[in-house]
Amino acid sequence: MLNRATGPSKGEVDQELVVKNERQDVVTNDGSVVGQDVGTAASYDYVESRRSTADWVTGLISMVIGVIAILIALRVVLKLLAANTESGFTQFVYNVSGPFVAPFLGIFGTPSAQNGSVLEISSILAIAIYLLVGWLIIRLVQLLIDRPARGVSVTRNIDQHTYR
Repeated sequence: MLNRATGPSKGEVDQELVVKNERQDVVTNDGSVVGQDVGTAASYDYVESRRSTADWVTGLISMVIGVIAILIALRVVLKLLAANTESGFTQFVYNVSGPFVAPFLGIFGTPSAQNGSVLEISSILAIAIYLLVGWLIIRLVQLLIDRPARGVSVTRNIDQHTYR
């Protein structure tokens, strides 16, 4: 919302132009010192700042969902290959992935072979669900954070002008 008395607030604009004037002393070719006014105009792009935040948050979400999916996939492979349950690595994978697979256990049967190999279909379903939910969360974050307030985006540029 634009307040006519004070102008737009910082959260309501996509970019801000900041102009700064300073007086500098310059030495000329003949050795004399001359003062000159230097004006610097900088355009700050808040859309880029929001995009940077959205990229960081979505990257973090992707990493967490990816680690969960990899742990569950390791669980599927270890069960399919009938890994030794006395092994520390196997116990670690089962213990860490167990809470993530627990809501899906019992939905489908678990086909098993005589050698102890088990195809845990509920774990495969868990991977698919976690990837889908992760994708939806990432899209929601992008929609909420990564959007221009007015639909315009420009990149940052800095121009300097010397006035004599």
